[in-house]
Amino acid sequence: MKEQSSEYRDNQQPYDDKHLSVMKEEFLEYFEEKEIKVFFDGTLGAGGHAEALLQAHPEIEMYIGCDQDPQAIELASKRLAPFKEKLKIVRGNFENLDQFLNDLGVEEVDGFFLT
Repeated sequence: MKEQSSEYRDNQQPYDDKHLSVMKEEFLEYFEEKEIKVFFDGTLGAGGHAEALLQAHPEIEMYIGCDQDPQAIELASKRLAPFKEKLKIVRGNFENLDQFLNDLGVEEVDGFFLT
């Protein structure tokens, strides 16, 4: 049996900086009229949705991105470098949301994204 390379996730697709975010326009449309200060993204992935939302909402003060995959976190960190002052990346499962928010001193979140 051939060992799976660490550059592939369970769906057998390699991560790269050309990753396309699914339903990005619908995602942005949903948050279009909302003012967002703190946002939690429970499935950060390569950071495509995060990048789009941070560009569309300069009022965001803190964007918390969560993912279990260290390679995804590395790619998202590079992609989102222009927003590093606003970005907090946590490695783990979004089921631990309460712990992550407590650790960051966050009491209220204005938006969530889970896929």
